[in-house]
Amino acid sequence: MLLLAWIRKIYKALSADGSPSAIAFGAAFGFTAGCVPVTSGAFLFMLLLLMIFRVQFSAGILCWAIARIITFAGGGYLFVGIGEALLYTESLQGFWTWLLNAPGFAWSGFRYQAVLGGFVFGALVGGLSFVPVRLTVIAYRKWAHEKLSNNRFFKWITNIWLVKLLKWVFVRG
Repeated sequence: MLLLAWIRKIYKALSADGSPSAIAFGAAFGFTAGCVPVTSGAFLFMLLLLMIFRVQFSAGILCWAIARIITFAGGGYLFVGIGEALLYTESLQGFWTWLLNAPGFAWSGFRYQAVLGGFVFGALVGGLSFVPVRLTVIAYRKWAHEKLSNNRFFKWITNIWLVKLLKWVFVRG
């Protein structure tokens, strides 16, 4: 039943009047939050950003789940390597000393390799996925949603009782 609820939320997010940028930002924030450990301050910061800005929360939760699956499937080792390369680079030692002792950044957990590497990887992939996600939502709304809702066959098939029942189960409407 959880899968049906997720499908319903994704459909509502794609078909809602919210902006495609809000969905794309929600996906980017969610992916970044999914790449850092849940117990770190960086996760709490990304969750706070997800709630403060007017982004699509369900898109953020979906991308958070995808990023957690990637992390558990072995992406965590990649994050540790990225964090180690960033933390132990000789030319960045002064920057990390300053940043990690600055007020507000000590709680972030960036002194740990997995947290810093996961945050950098998540921010990079989330930032790079912003434009494709936004364009996908625009294309879906332009092509699929409008064309299907105005199609005579689609209107005829939605009047069948079984389809109405399935629509009620999946979309609640």
